[in-house]
Amino acid sequence: MKWLSLVPIAVLLSSVSQCASGEACLADPVDIPKNIVTSPFGVLRCLKSYHGECHTHWGVDFHARLSGQTGANLKAVATSTVLGAGFWGSGYGNRVVLRLDNGDTVIYSHMEKINPAIKSGGSAVGFRGDAGAVNAPGTTRVNVGDIIGVAGGTASHAHTSDEPGHLPIHMHLEYTTGYGGYQLRQMGGGSDDVKTRSRYYRDVRKYMCKTYAHAPDAGPVVAGTGGSAPAPTPANPQSDSAQAVQPNVLQDDHYGVPDTPPYADYEGMSEQQIVDAETTRRMLDTEWETGLIKMSSRGLWMEISRMEGVRVWLKNTLAERRAHIESMYAALLAQEVNQYFVPQIASQHAMLQRMSLAKKVQ
Repeated sequence: MKWLSLVPIAVLLSSVSQCASGEACLADPVDIPKNIVTSPFGVLRCLKSYHGECHTHWGVDFHARLSGQTGANLKAVATSTVLGAGFWGSGYGNRVVLRLDNGDTVIYSHMEKINPAIKSGGSAVGFRGDAGAVNAPGTTRVNVGDIIGVAGGTASHAHTSDEPGHLPIHMHLEYTTGYGGYQLRQMGGGSDDVKTRSRYYRDVRKYMCKTYAHAPDAGPVVAGTGGSAPAPTPANPQSDSAQAVQPNVLQDDHYGVPDTPPYADYEGMSEQQIVDAETTRRMLDTEWETGLIKMSSRGLWMEISRMEGVRVWLKNTLAERRAHIESMYAALLAQEVNQYFVPQIASQHAMLQRMSLAKKVQ
């Protein structure tokens, strides 16, 4: 097919919502006259043909079939940066991941084709088999309304007959917040899929410019906000430097470094007790040792620095205690001196007074 060039085309597409031009909300994702939601966010679905068990639907499905087995063009919902575009795996098939200027991501899945000009990312961000990836992650920009690919039913989702009320060809759209890294697979999956995904995944309908009609079996309609997408995440120099060497760190984690030693708890403890506590924390704490293998080289150097900090803290604490003990010795010595010399001086003074008085009598 003939691809549209990646230039601003919002003014040429009448279906692009006017409110999207200000990037305050998300425009139409499918290039068809009427976008319809066929499956909502958060429902429990049991599609045995390719999942084998029930699972939570973490995206929103849109009708995206023109006719027969022809998929509709898919459009960028906002001016954004392409984090990755290519083959993801047997579950999602071809995907495109866009990072909005506020840091959130919009993910298109089950695509039949991807615009070759935006293919990017590859294994660096979690895609597989991307020999055709031509751009590094985060280097390609698209404008609202740009054609990014064609809807389909690629991967194991293709042509599922046991999905009531859904079309084999559709567009699965996901929206995530709060993830600043590049390793996109860490936003979902793992040992606790629901807990991990619920941390990032949100209902994209709430951030759309308009409210979309729903298919009869697609549940209650969720209204678009008309432009209340989350505010941009404030700049965080620490997270920026951490992500430069460890792209999978999050905005709210410890950036792959251990916890700070509990200095306040050491007050009143002897130096041996402090050494024992620090040794126990490093050598006998299973949780600490498990976390050690997850640290970046930056985190390990920070731990070494903290160990040196504990040594200096101990040295200063011992010096303060020695100074306190020496002042106590000085006070005791002064007291003993006073106890010995004061009576002697008083006796000598009394004797001098008696001698002076005897002279006057004579």
